[in-house]
Amino acid sequence: MERLNQSFGIGIIELKQNPYESKILYPSKYKELDFKTIDKLCKINGDFSKFIEQTEKLLTATDRYVNATEKELDEFCDYYFKSDSEIDKYCADKNIPIDEATDNS
Repeated sequence: MERLNQSFGIGIIELKQNPYESKILYPSKYKELDFKTIDKLCKINGDFSKFIEQTEKLLTATDRYVNATEKELDEFCDYYFKSDSEIDKYCADKNIPIDEATDNS
């Protein structure tokens, strides 16, 4: 993981059941895009290729088509929680215990 971070700037996050206990192990670093690697990944991974196509469509969409293109990308990508209350509800529904962070102020 450290090599990926140093070579490509890939950030690594350790996720915990309680999102407040998650931590960044290696912060991401800005790097210029390596189009040779992107092309290679597109050839070996159809999902990555589709993600790149969707991203390009969004970045080049005219104002008229931005909302539809954004919706298409959102439907393709994995679901993510948009708020802490969504995380709490999901954990409650799945019987996942959450250790509430104590406020020591």
